[in-house]
Amino acid sequence: MRKAKLLGSLSLITVLTASIISGCSSSGGNSNNTANAGNTPAASADAGASSAPAEDNPFKDHMDISLSWWGIGVGFQQHDHLVQKLEKDFNVTLKPVDIGWDSYKEKNQVWAAAGQLPDIITNSIVNDNPGTYNEWVSQELIHPLPDDLSAYPNVEKVAKAPDVQGVYRDGKLYAIPRMTYPNTDMWAVDRAIYVRKDWMNKLGIKDPQSFDEFHAMLKAFAEQDPDGNGKKDTTGIVMNTLGYFKSVFMPTFPQYDNSSWLQEDGKWIPYFASKQMDQVVTEARKLYADGALDQDFAVEKAGEANQKFYQGKAGALAYNVGSVSGPTGIKAEWEKNNPGEKFFDHVKILHLWPAADGTVYRHTTQSFWSESMINADVDDKKLDRILRIYDWLLSPEAKEMYDYGIEGKDYTKNGDQITITRPKDGDNYIDLHKEYPSLDIIQALAAWRDASALEDSPANRVAKGDDVVDFIQGELKWQMDNAKAIPTAFDIFSMSTPAKDKLSAINFDDDFTRIVLGKDDPVKMLHDVQKSYDGKGLQDAIKEVTEQMAKQGK
Repeated sequence: MRKAKLLGSLSLITVLTASIISGCSSSGGNSNNTANAGNTPAASADAGASSAPAEDNPFKDHMDISLSWWGIGVGFQQHDHLVQKLEKDFNVTLKPVDIGWDSYKEKNQVWAAAGQLPDIITNSIVNDNPGTYNEWVSQELIHPLPDDLSAYPNVEKVAKAPDVQGVYRDGKLYAIPRMTYPNTDMWAVDRAIYVRKDWMNKLGIKDPQSFDEFHAMLKAFAEQDPDGNGKKDTTGIVMNTLGYFKSVFMPTFPQYDNSSWLQEDGKWIPYFASKQMDQVVTEARKLYADGALDQDFAVEKAGEANQKFYQGKAGALAYNVGSVSGPTGIKAEWEKNNPGEKFFDHVKILHLWPAADGTVYRHTTQSFWSESMINADVDDKKLDRILRIYDWLLSPEAKEMYDYGIEGKDYTKNGDQITITRPKDGDNYIDLHKEYPSLDIIQALAAWRDASALEDSPANRVAKGDDVVDFIQGELKWQMDNAKAIPTAFDIFSMSTPAKDKLSAINFDDDFTRIVLGKDDPVKMLHDVQKSYDGKGLQDAIKEVTEQMAKQGK
């Protein structure tokens, strides 16, 4: 075992180490209970365990592989057929190591300090805490991927993605970024402003072509009784989270929407230091002060305000396009609250107006969030096995399993023709996620696969309905045809400099909310906040990043 590195505080280690070490050694279930549950993943792993000659079989030796994931203890508890399939095909026993959303970074630090990191580490420090990523690399806690990844073509494709290049350190890649979409264009539909088009028609409102018209529309929703009940009980816009609401200001200041750095006055600065934020806080305050913005937005939990839209108490909702689908999606929730009414008869997506430069912008950001890392103590044979598993998880064959289940059990295939054979629950097929509790985890280990929910596929048309698929496809096409991705310096996201690394302590969202709710001049409040960030190293970070970008000729 490589010597443990002291990365966390001693007090934290004292509190957590005992339970964590026991978690790292927990069993992933009975490895012998692996009934044949489907085809062997041979496409991207050279040959399957059941078909290759023994001397050429890369899966000949059985291995235990520990892996961490959010809630994996529950997800793997039943040791369902998907887990069994993965274990049988790759001749491994998967040992789950549970982490929680509220403490996974701290747990990873403690594991690192105790020398108890799992073989496969789920983390999100490449972008969130690049300084910590640098420490893990320099202290040899994580294994570099091989320089030649040709044996793992799907992993190699991720490694060669343009916005992954900033993750390399000294020419080596120490993480497998977990891609949200296969490219940055797909982020276009991760932001959407849903609006009650029937309310617009009733009040004689056309699609806004400026912020002032948008503000007037939302104010009318709050003041002109659009639901016709004779009461002043409606509001303008609600938000699933503040992140989605930021898209409202894309025409005002594009980089605010995706929280990126930009070049201003010859320097590279984070969005919150930009002069363009003056207009953003002015507009946000105006929405709130005039009742056009949900008055409870600052205290509501994520998704809580959505109910106001579903229940006809809000005229607009800031969320994303894909969330329209599913049994708890926007369409289903709205129709549940409005019996006998069809969602698409009453609701549409509002397209934003051009920015000052005449461009209609669309949301974009890095194509990945979070990453898988491999423990530096893993030997070459286990490294190869892990990379083969990941390569298969990223393959078309694995995607077919995620979409349809296990061949021969949940569906049959004749050429390209898929026939779903799993039982129905009422009018719909049994949800694969209920049938296989591990599916949510297995399908996300290597990539988030958000794009799969957006594509026009037989699986989506069966699961979501033609109207939903057409709606999503129509919006994606509109964005690609009419809008331009926000100019984004992707390489700065994962850039690490001493001062920039410390900026992670800044929570501008909290300061922004305080400004919106405040009574003093919003621009003055903003400038006071920006000035306070100088004491947290803002100017040093700007200087360092500007110098680094200059070295790249930018």
